[in-house]
Amino acid sequence: MKNFIIVATFKDGITPDDIRALIPAEQAQAKILKEAGSLGFIQVAMPRRTVFLEVFAETEEEASKIVHTLPFMAIWNIEVFETAPPAGDKF
Repeated sequence: MKNFIIVATFKDGITPDDIRALIPAEQAQAKILKEAGSLGFIQVAMPRRTVFLEVFAETEEEASKIVHTLPFMAIWNIEVFETAPPAGDKF
């Protein structure tokens, strides 16, 4: 399994009400993905309207498909980055 970081930014025009309306469904789907071992951390930088998600998948395409199951995809633009530990780290 490879490690990916997804950087999600809220689309222009998305309001706090738009976000709040999707939170219950988002939390439910995130729980399913975490229990399946497909999703790690989720960190939100709301002042920058950016969310960082850790996804475990075999390919970038698979990582993108996993994130596309989240309800917030309707209000996000995403970038997918495959990551690795820094050289010399023994993780």
